[in-house]
Amino acid sequence: ENLNATRSAFRGAVESWSRMEWLRLGPVMSENRLERILFFPDRKGTGRKQVEAAIASRQQNVTEVATLAGQSVAMQGLGALEFILFGSGSDALAAPEASHRCAFARAAATNLVDLSAEIIAGWRDGTGLARVFLKPAPGNPLFRTDQEALNLLLGQMIHSLEAIRDTRVNAFLDRENPGHDRPRSALFWRSGMTLPSIHANLEGLETLFNQSGIEIVSKDSAPRLADAIRFEFRQAIRTARDLEAPVGDLLADPETREKLLYLDYAIKIIIARLDQEFAQAGGLAVGFSFGDGD
Repeated sequence: ENLNATRSAFRGAVESWSRMEWLRLGPVMSENRLERILFFPDRKGTGRKQVEAAIASRQQNVTEVATLAGQSVAMQGLGALEFILFGSGSDALAAPEASHRCAFARAAATNLVDLSAEIIAGWRDGTGLARVFLKPAPGNPLFRTDQEALNLLLGQMIHSLEAIRDTRVNAFLDRENPGHDRPRSALFWRSGMTLPSIHANLEGLETLFNQSGIEIVSKDSAPRLADAIRFEFRQAIRTARDLEAPVGDLLADPETREKLLYLDYAIKIIIARLDQEFAQAGGLAVGFSFGDGD
């Protein structure tokens, strides 16, 4: 019962993080917090190997949050916690002899709570980036004009969508050859949270577009453009929501795999709308793309 409750809580934490993980500004970018919360992509499986080794050898430096916080970023966050709760041997967590693995899980969860508190404190009104972002001025070290602040906001949306498409969807989906699909390269495949996390990613970015009020810059030159972008967001979000099943099952079924291809395409359309039409209508420029390594 406790194991099931903990796994459910993990899924809730993933969903919450996924809604805001692409706001890569301010306190989350300090002290390696971003990587400590989620180290991905991990193409060589570094995190899994380190977590497995720590469990197998019953390393004591991962059972207390104070010492875990000093370990590799790949051992601290959601990726490590997922393996502890859902990876090989995790069913033994329900048995008394899994006390070390339980302590590792508790330390990792507490570490995530501590990181969350630091991020919340960093975004309080009047602190850091929030202050300079809201008050552009010639003497402001980051934003001299409103346009510079808006460029950053739009860039966050576009680069985030590119990253979702390139490092999340395309991590497991080969657009050209189904035989080259890689379900075990997907983020959160063990917990079945691959598509739910992408769904939450898209919902969070849609909320950012709507609540930021950025659409005001296109009202005069393209009054219907914001509604068109919202429609495209809804299409992508609806598709992702309908695909909330284990990624291996989705790829194995030709019908759901076709929907994954459509999701990839739908995200591409939102990117094009924002990067080309919206940026031009609002007189904005977002700079380098995610794919260029910016």
